[in-house]
Amino acid sequence: MQEKTKRMWAGLTFTGVKVFTGISNALGLPVISTGRPFSFYREVFFGQRGESEVLEDLADKRVLDIGCGLTPFTPDSMFQACYAAGVEFYGVDPKLDGTFEFGRFDRVKVAFNRGHGLDPNAPGEERRLAIYADDLPFEGASVDLILSSWALFVWIDDPQILTSVFHEAVRVLKPSGEMKIYPTPNIDAIESALPNEILNRFEIRQVFLGRMSALNLPPAYRTTFRIVKNSP
Repeated sequence: MQEKTKRMWAGLTFTGVKVFTGISNALGLPVISTGRPFSFYREVFFGQRGESEVLEDLADKRVLDIGCGLTPFTPDSMFQACYAAGVEFYGVDPKLDGTFEFGRFDRVKVAFNRGHGLDPNAPGEERRLAIYADDLPFEGASVDLILSSWALFVWIDDPQILTSVFHEAVRVLKPSGEMKIYPTPNIDAIESALPNEILNRFEIRQVFLGRMSALNLPPAYRTTFRIVKNSP
């Protein structure tokens, strides 16, 4: 697929996203929180590698999932797989403060995203962090990988807030640590949203995921931000 076509599809995806989030914000509706299975993460962030291979690669790493939503309560999630395997994996979402109701609508959202059920008593409470992504309780240069799906550049698209989140990512990521985000618009839109002082801290790579078909997996870019400079 030509780059022009990829940019067109990504643009269409984010036009639809802007319309949807704009209507939701205008009506005062809450951010839609979902629970996604490990298969979603493997497909989007790990090139469809097998579950055991991903867990083995992350065995000695600290991983954060920004805007995780209901994922920590989804039995077949990456959160639960990592917890069972002893991987230091944290879900980060202010709604983890007890806002979730685990009602019928929440279960429908999980099923829509190919997850299997919800368990309000799922293990891993100490790894569920009810905090905002620009104020993380970790020391500097202590995080190996940050993942974020359907949060940054989607529900969180204000340039000032994005800049604050990325400043915090620069602080906590180890040298050569990475932040992987899906979906994102093309690189021009990202560069317009973030200041040079942030962009210069990262090597930025984009991969177009064009085989996606479901509404929760539309054609868009996965963008990887790899730390090349932690301090000013």
